[in-house]
Amino acid sequence: MRIALLEPDLRHAEIVNRLLFAGGHVCQHFTSAAALLTCARAETFDLLITENWGGDLPADEVIARLHQLLPGLPVIVMLSAPRESEVVACLHAGADDCVAKPVRGPEMLARVDAILRRTGIRRPRNRARDTFGEYAFDPVRYSVTFRGRTATLTPKEFRFAHLLFANLSRPVSRAHILETVWGRRRDIRSRTLDTHASRVLNKLDLRP
Repeated sequence: MRIALLEPDLRHAEIVNRLLFAGGHVCQHFTSAAALLTCARAETFDLLITENWGGDLPADEVIARLHQLLPGLPVIVMLSAPRESEVVACLHAGADDCVAKPVRGPEMLARVDAILRRTGIRRPRNRARDTFGEYAFDPVRYSVTFRGRTATLTPKEFRFAHLLFANLSRPVSRAHILETVWGRRRDIRSRTLDTHASRVLNKLDLRP
């Protein structure tokens, strides 16, 4: 999943970044709320993990402003020696969960996965089929079965299609697609992405 991390403490941010990467997530780090909010005007994320003080804004204000740009984005707030009043304030502000700093690896990843399950965001699977309506995705054969037909896709086309189907009700930014389908490369030409989109539309018989 694509996660935004707002953490002014660079040392702790590195710990969280490595932890999320080990858990199979892509993490984009921000040291200030202003930088995060600017990015969120053009990018999409599956989750925000933020410190209670985002460098220039408190977490409750960060959550409120970010939800104006990305409605419904789940949020985890990291708190140093959290008090009950702080936890309650964060939850009332729109946070989905709170964790104590420094984060603990297995617990943090379990909380991330729990939130993604509750919000309906699917993590990629290696073996089992994923079904979206009448479209069944087979990651072993890179094929999609629908309406009695089976379409065989290239690995990139398969990852591209699966990403979009897994986010049917959410916008997916160009950077999100590039990181998921092309492995975080940012030098892919727009024509290449458009070509893959056109092929997916044709192979899966997708219409407006």
